[in-house]
Amino acid sequence: MTLHVYPAILEGDSDAGFSVYFPDLDGCVSAGDSASEAALNAQEALALHLEGLMEEGLSVPPASDLSAIKPAPDAPEAARLLVTAYLPDPSPLNQPERTHAE
Repeated sequence: MTLHVYPAILEGDSDAGFSVYFPDLDGCVSAGDSASEAALNAQEALALHLEGLMEEGLSVPPASDLSAIKPAPDAPEAARLLVTAYLPDPSPLNQPERTHAE
């Protein structure tokens, strides 16, 4: 298993609910009625997003340093998070077999 850690931005409030997005991963988002629910859902969203990239044969982008992410001027942040996901290492069973001619 490989640990992946990505920065995420938590936005919203207890009246409207919370959302989480990952600046390094376009389209990877999550939400919840509370900040803690949104953060827990973000772990699942991150794992599914990274698994999808790997299954498609796409490279997993490197994670930015949390302090390097500039605040979005149009959306106030509630918090910045580091979200983790453990993913299995690529299975040797899924690798093409090598022949003696290679």
